[in-house]
Amino acid sequence: MDQTSYARQKKIVEILKLLHEGGEFEEAKRLFNESFDGVDVTEITAAERELIQSGLNPSEIQRLCNVHAAVFKGSITDIHRSNYEHEQPGHPVHTLKLENRVIQSLIDDELRDTFKKMEKGDWSQRERLLTALKDLLQIDKHYARKETLIFSYMEQYGISAPPKVMWGVDDRVREQIKAVITYLSSPKAAINPLRELLEDALTEIEEMIFKEEEIMIPMTLDVFSLKDWEKIARDSADIGYAFIPEPLPYKASVAGLAKEAEHEAERQEKIQRAKMSTEAIQESLTTGEVAAPEKHYDWEEAVNTAEQLVFPTGLLKYQELLAIFQVLPVDLTFVDSNDVVRFYSEGKHRVFPRTKSVVGREVVNCHPPKSMHIVEKILTDFKEGTRDVADFWFEMRGKKIYIRYFALRDDNNQYLGCLEVTQEITEIQALDGQKRLLD
Repeated sequence: MDQTSYARQKKIVEILKLLHEGGEFEEAKRLFNESFDGVDVTEITAAERELIQSGLNPSEIQRLCNVHAAVFKGSITDIHRSNYEHEQPGHPVHTLKLENRVIQSLIDDELRDTFKKMEKGDWSQRERLLTALKDLLQIDKHYARKETLIFSYMEQYGISAPPKVMWGVDDRVREQIKAVITYLSSPKAAINPLRELLEDALTEIEEMIFKEEEIMIPMTLDVFSLKDWEKIARDSADIGYAFIPEPLPYKASVAGLAKEAEHEAERQEKIQRAKMSTEAIQESLTTGEVAAPEKHYDWEEAVNTAEQLVFPTGLLKYQELLAIFQVLPVDLTFVDSNDVVRFYSEGKHRVFPRTKSVVGREVVNCHPPKSMHIVEKILTDFKEGTRDVADFWFEMRGKKIYIRYFALRDDNNQYLGCLEVTQEITEIQALDGQKRLLD
């Protein structure tokens, strides 16, 4: 690090330390404005790392994350990129930013504007505000794409701390929106508590927009390859979009791929820099040793072998697949296109007994004579394409049994066979209330 970079780093640490020791926000902002025209993301994360290494509890980083963002807001430099593919419609970054524009518009033009009318005594606006808040819940899909896809790739590159911090904030936003809806729906709702609940939620959302666009996106644009972005764009449709229709499909341009290849060494250097800036935070966030980051690899390039099977959504080793079948809470039986039983799962507590002698047997012969015609009708309907599902449920020895039949078809809609799924659902039907993962 040269003297200029060293001096900049020390000044940023000084400003952050002032904030963490209870200094005034305006004083920190003044020091920043006097010293910098702008900073880049890595300078901020490096300064936070230095504070943690000097003994600062990492939870303080999360607690004052919004304050950090406010101090540096509007001053984070858009550092050099090897290309600007992310400005193309359909690119996940373009989509994320487009949703953020709609979110900000909903906040400014609908939520805050409607609340101002309520502040002036017009409680006829309650339903309009409630509708807007329920509309805001679409933000869950925006966050879910980020958490499921972007965070996954960040972690594969060893950038694990920022996703954990941001995910925690996302969950808080989700709960805040629900809390405002619950309070506003109460006949006892009053304007002052409502103002506090609403503004806390909206401010948190606005700060997350800033963190996404000025911290997360610059870091990921430095690190992710164009092929990574193509996969993220492709998989995004499975989760869905918030406030906008499905965007155009994204495919990296030939020119963009060529330019990326020219800057590959630079990208690898930025990967290491980003990884280093997060390792100290990650180490302090965990109680034990930090697990080595997952190797970043393209599993879709793997091939089927005797030991593993490659599926469209991942790969499984033979022993892993066998273990999955053994713990599934349902019994599975596969009948091929010729109506012959070819496979059944081997769980610990089967609803109906199965023996290996059933494999190779015609499925109609596995049922009592009085129900053979029903089985034959279902299979005929499946083959003719007149239906894809058939289900039944009944009581047996005091337990509720649920049986479903599914037609299996290939990409050309050709019939492959039938999957029978049997489940004992007595305990499921008795469930009441809720039990969350954290309970």
